[in-house]
Amino acid sequence: MKNFAGKMNPKQSKLAGQMEKIRIRFGIRDKILISFLALSLISVGIISSLALRYIGSVGALTKEYSASMGETVVSVSISALEDQGRRTIYQKASDIAKEMYFYLQLHPDMTEAEIMRDPKLNSIAIQKVGRTGYTLVYDTKGKILFASDPNIIGTNLRNLGGEPSYYSSIFERSLLGGEASGYYQYKGPADTVERTKYMCTIPVESSDLIVSASAYMDEFSSPADETKNSINSAVEEMSKQVDKQAREAELIFIAVIVSMVVVVSGVSFLLSETITRPVMALTKGSEQFAVGDLDYKFDIHTGDEMQVLAEQFNSMGDALKESYTNLEQKVIERTEKERQRAEQLRTINEVSRKISSIVNLDELLAYVGNLLRQTFHFYNVNIFLFEPNSGKLMLKTLHFSGQKNVIPVGVPLEIDDEGIIGKAARSGEYVLVNDLASQPGYRKADSTSETRSELVIPVKMGGRVLGVLDIESAEVDGFDEADVFTAQTLADQLAVAIENARLYQETRSMAVTEERNRMAREIHDTLAQGFTGIILQLEATEQALGETNDDVQKHLNQARSLARKSLAEARRSVWNLSPQALEQLRLDEAIKHEVDRFKHDNGIDATYTQYGERRDIPPEMGTAMFRICQESLANVAKHAQATSVEVVLDFEGSEIDLIIKDNGTGFDLENGGKVGRSGGFGLISMRERALGQNGKFDVQSEKGSGTVIKVSFPLA
Repeated sequence: MKNFAGKMNPKQSKLAGQMEKIRIRFGIRDKILISFLALSLISVGIISSLALRYIGSVGALTKEYSASMGETVVSVSISALEDQGRRTIYQKASDIAKEMYFYLQLHPDMTEAEIMRDPKLNSIAIQKVGRTGYTLVYDTKGKILFASDPNIIGTNLRNLGGEPSYYSSIFERSLLGGEASGYYQYKGPADTVERTKYMCTIPVESSDLIVSASAYMDEFSSPADETKNSINSAVEEMSKQVDKQAREAELIFIAVIVSMVVVVSGVSFLLSETITRPVMALTKGSEQFAVGDLDYKFDIHTGDEMQVLAEQFNSMGDALKESYTNLEQKVIERTEKERQRAEQLRTINEVSRKISSIVNLDELLAYVGNLLRQTFHFYNVNIFLFEPNSGKLMLKTLHFSGQKNVIPVGVPLEIDDEGIIGKAARSGEYVLVNDLASQPGYRKADSTSETRSELVIPVKMGGRVLGVLDIESAEVDGFDEADVFTAQTLADQLAVAIENARLYQETRSMAVTEERNRMAREIHDTLAQGFTGIILQLEATEQALGETNDDVQKHLNQARSLARKSLAEARRSVWNLSPQALEQLRLDEAIKHEVDRFKHDNGIDATYTQYGERRDIPPEMGTAMFRICQESLANVAKHAQATSVEVVLDFEGSEIDLIIKDNGTGFDLENGGKVGRSGGFGLISMRERALGQNGKFDVQSEKGSGTVIKVSFPLA
């Protein structure tokens, strides 16, 4: 201490001398030691008296609560098991009723006698319930049709004597046509006392049959009795263990109290020593800071406030030195932002050039999404557009990183107005959330997603929202004003591209429509008019010749018949070329109209069925499907000699299916089930139409067994 004081100025040496005198008289260590010993002894005395007092009461309460808990568990278990038993009986009756309904729908012409003799129905109707219960089936008159006891089959339940009144009440209610259930007491042949049974009856839909299922309730609740015995044994054993542990705890607690007094005395001595050493180190370090030595480091590792104070001094010195480094870093960051700004402008210019060269909307959307993700290293980039008819958002393209479960492209979405995408789509204003963890109600599409911030920009043309551009980042605060400006500019250019693609598609469709109308007019003005003139000339020739020559009359009739068939064919070609059906009607309405026209023109029973909710499809795909339907019905009228035709349009699943089935003469398929020469040019043309739209075409036919044509197109 003398050597250290010799290096100080007179004022510091005087302060050190005063500190030495105070320590000799009564030091900090002595004060801390005495205080800790006094507080420790008082605390230990109070804790020990309270602990010894309550150890015994804890054991008694534990045994009491354990017994009460066991009784509660048994009661709840019995109630739950009986409830499960009732649901099991009800489910068994419901399952059998459904199975019988489906079976009877497949065999609608079965009589009551055939139903009672049918082994399949017998196996469905008679099933075991619980351990001893069975199901039975009777009709609305009370006649038993199926039962586990063959002696009562055909007997009327009203005529069976000895039934309990509660059972009769359930039975009578079941005859009214609805479900019925309830309890009743029943004593079986093997029982010594009456036992509670539960019965449930369910009518079989579209028939006069009723399914009844019943079973003893104690068969379901019996496991609870075994549980009760196990719980009582466990409670008794636990009570013994609690008493034993309480005695051992008292002895251990006394030993711990004695050991604590010894340990506290030693710890108090060491603690007082650890406090005085860092105080002196802080004093020395303060002197170094006072003379401007910012490189000095406090070496204090006490793990308490002293170490925190020393680290604050060290941090203060580091902060002063880092200020110069921070200035340089800010210059680097500003330069990087300018470079990013230039890159964003380059991307905007590149997209502008691409818009003028790409007329295919899907190709353009994929290009923009991929360019954004690769250029700016975003986590996900998705583009949604509104469907013109349904008004639902549809995911048109996505570019993602590491996400396993994603929304399938082309599937309409129900957008929540409170969600990020929904807010942008409904309001027409961009939505920026730089910390999704703090966004109320936000739910990740995938639990493994690393998305931390999200920017959604509406794609607008004028005041109309066409869709949204959704950009996700894996970093918090992943977007700034420059990103918003870039995304907004790209969204505006995207809106122009969408409008250009729409106008291009409309122009192309108008050109195709005009050409088809021109061909239809030419056929109508040339072939159809020519065949009409031929028919008129043949009829005039017939009137001029009279009936003097049978051979001439025969040839005239044949020529007139051929001319009329050719005229009908020319008119059908005009109808097929004209796109009016799909211009004025939706695809499903146009096909239904074609089926009705076929039925009216040919006198063949034709039906139309549709499954699933109608979905929007590309015009080319709808035209191909409509033409295939027309060609198929024309083939049926010409060749099949059918009396009925079924046309099915199915929108369910990821494909749209068109099925045309007839009961005509059919034909033999060649080359392992493929359409060959026997199929004719019509089937080959239909196959080419389907393949031209990336669809699938399948024909199933046999001689004398009719024909089934199925065409499928992907919806996504």
